[in-house]
Amino acid sequence: MAQADQKRTRRDRGSILVLVTAGVVVFIGATALAVDVGYLYVVRNQLQNAVDAAALAGAQGLLVDPTNHTPDGQATRWAIEYAARNRADGVPVQLSPEEITFPRANVIRVQKVQLVRTFFATIFGLRRVPVSVQSAAVATPASGGSGGWRPFAPPDQFAHGSQCVTPTDEDHGPYNPDIHTWNGIPARDYYKSPYDPEFENWDLSGFRDCSLGNPTGFITPRDEDGRMIELKTDRPAFPGNFYPVSLGARGADTYRHNIAYGWNGMLRVGDVIDTEPGNMAGPTIQGVTQLIAQDPTAHLVRVNGNWVVKSTQYADNESPRIVPIPLISPVEAGAGRTSFRIVNIGSFFIIGTRGKSVIGYFIHRRLPQATAASPPQYGRGEPSGASGRFLGTVQLTDPAQY
Repeated sequence: MAQADQKRTRRDRGSILVLVTAGVVVFIGATALAVDVGYLYVVRNQLQNAVDAAALAGAQGLLVDPTNHTPDGQATRWAIEYAARNRADGVPVQLSPEEITFPRANVIRVQKVQLVRTFFATIFGLRRVPVSVQSAAVATPASGGSGGWRPFAPPDQFAHGSQCVTPTDEDHGPYNPDIHTWNGIPARDYYKSPYDPEFENWDLSGFRDCSLGNPTGFITPRDEDGRMIELKTDRPAFPGNFYPVSLGARGADTYRHNIAYGWNGMLRVGDVIDTEPGNMAGPTIQGVTQLIAQDPTAHLVRVNGNWVVKSTQYADNESPRIVPIPLISPVEAGAGRTSFRIVNIGSFFIIGTRGKSVIGYFIHRRLPQATAASPPQYGRGEPSGASGRFLGTVQLTDPAQY
């Protein structure tokens, strides 16, 4: 009887050993699964952050160099550069041009597949596991934002017949809805903002003139043409209104500070702002001098048909001398301190002062902290990064749509 009990005990111990061994194997497998799956999720998040950064940077490149989708284009180069600033699985994320596509002119899509090492799973022969991520970003027009507005608001461009008229065109003068003659052509002036509801979702970059029914205000690339423009004039069309505006507070000190460093309050198309009457020559020159000192080497060059501001201190078109400005309706222009409605927004590369005027050029750029307008519908003209508006913004979008 005792011998039978001993045999049964040995069998039980053997069974327990088998169960314990099996349990250890299951435990190791579960540990391997938990550790490796957890690590794969960490690396996947790292890769996702990298491709998100790459897509956003690439979309910014589309604002600088619209429609250039080549490996040497700004969008592709910036996407690769910003991906490499992120690390995943302990190494910088390396993108190739083949992993970057442009399903639309203003959309960049990034897809990355990376083999990620495992730890415990190597016991089962799994040394590396493929992890796939994707991201997409769109360059879209901006209808407002809070990114360093300068206190100037010249009237937007309008049309005389089929000709665009810049408000500082000496021969024409201010907006005139009555029959008159300019450059030998009799016509009435008319105005349509690029943000008019009529042009909602339109790609405006294909427009090349101010023909009847087209937007007449400043748009890109039509008006990003190297013409020198007066941002603040010394020859006002209306008494006391030299185009400065009051942002945040009134007075020469605030005006000078806003020229040099910008006002970071929110401005949108449709908002109402007040002019700051008077020439204020001293504060203007002082503010512009302070602004130029922040990036004295900035200069305008033409690259692949696009105007670009180059600098030794900042990335292309990121100089602090490229400033966002509101534009007012030429229909509403008047004398003295007056309230105006913002009908367009622009970005302006400030060259300096000429006498008591501020001069420079319109340039296409990104508006920090911007409010996105509706993305354009394609089908007319050559699409560009921000649909013909001077100020654009970038935002992530669903890559599954493309």
